[in-house]
Amino acid sequence: MSHNQNIMLQRKWFKRVGIFLGFIIVLWAIWQIWLDPYRGTVKILESSESLDALLTSEEAIKDMDFIVKGLLERHPACIKGLPKAVQDTYEQERVIISKSDRVSVLSLWQSSARILSALEDGHTAVKAYYKDVSYLPFSFSLYDNDLICLGGEYSGYIISEIGGVQVSELNERFLEQFSYELEAYARYSFAKNINRSDCLEFVGVKTAQDVEILMNQVDGEGVIRKTFPLKSGNLDRMEIDEPFVDFKIDKGNNVGIFTLRQCIYDEKYRSTLKSFFESVGKNGIQNIIVDLRGNPGGNSMVGNEFLRYLPVKEYKTGNTDVRFGPIIWHNKPQLVENQQTEPTFHGNVYALTSTDSFSSAVDFATLLSDNDFGTVVGQIPGNMPSSYGDILIFQTPHARLAFTISYKYFVRPDAEKSELPLIPNIETSDDALETTIEMIRHNS
Repeated sequence: MSHNQNIMLQRKWFKRVGIFLGFIIVLWAIWQIWLDPYRGTVKILESSESLDALLTSEEAIKDMDFIVKGLLERHPACIKGLPKAVQDTYEQERVIISKSDRVSVLSLWQSSARILSALEDGHTAVKAYYKDVSYLPFSFSLYDNDLICLGGEYSGYIISEIGGVQVSELNERFLEQFSYELEAYARYSFAKNINRSDCLEFVGVKTAQDVEILMNQVDGEGVIRKTFPLKSGNLDRMEIDEPFVDFKIDKGNNVGIFTLRQCIYDEKYRSTLKSFFESVGKNGIQNIIVDLRGNPGGNSMVGNEFLRYLPVKEYKTGNTDVRFGPIIWHNKPQLVENQQTEPTFHGNVYALTSTDSFSSAVDFATLLSDNDFGTVVGQIPGNMPSSYGDILIFQTPHARLAFTISYKYFVRPDAEKSELPLIPNIETSDDALETTIEMIRHNS
């Protein structure tokens, strides 16, 4: 082969390599610009502007449009445009904002929240994010639709007004602006958060001064109207006394109780789970309870890891729709081969749920329920098993409002139940743990 031929071959080779590299660069650019769901997301949230901070109408509109643009580019339900309810709400709120010379961050938050609420996706939401918040000196819970004070000398009192507004009215305002799928969860969230200054402002209660509260004794004999100061606190520094996962063995009742307070799939979870099943086997336990009450979710792999210790060869999973830019990728339902490990548990499995079990905690309980691997006891949990999820996190450019957008849609393993919430086999508002242990005693 002559020298000139070698040069020609080298040129052809470099040309082909250049074309290949150019093709890879183009694909990478397409992924980065149009397809990657995580493009433009934030990893660390900055504090939002103060609720009373004022934006120009143009700045507020840009923030609102930024949120809606995120929906159109990422959310599976918006691939062909905004759903009518969302579009109508967006147009109404945009007109209101555009007619104002100045717009408070609070007003923008409320308007944006009403837009996202119309989507009826519990994972797609907006909030003003602050590490430091003020809060009332007690907390609340809902009982038979009454807002009950918890803690301190007024524990058990029924709250009828906050800041001069009827609690029923505050609750309705909250429901209009909160992203949820099941109303019971929304009402729980109202009771949980209404002691916070940001939530009080969100529903129209001014917190610049002490907050007046009207409360009634349970027997109805006494009515108290009193003002309370809000105390400052840093949520990130609040002590968490309990680990996210632990267990105990109750030999007397032949029960092992595995408590998962958050769905974190890491080495601690895996080692704790293994230790749990080893202890169950060592003590000859025939019944195990997975306590998912109050679990806000996290990584759904915790459920798959749990199944590895059951005598299960395969199990059903639901289909998933994933949005990549202008494309929806459909993952079909399938039978998954279980990667079994030792020790294998052959006894009875129970899962406990409550109204505030959410997201991956619901997935965990549904995985057991739809595959007939266990008995669910407790309350209908906080979101639909077939729902949008897997969130992307953003912040608006001016108010720095934090918002999340789902980019997947999950269908539960038993697709015939897709329109239903997870209905426990044994539905009870009593203590689900006591109910389950009593049932085990009765059956032994």
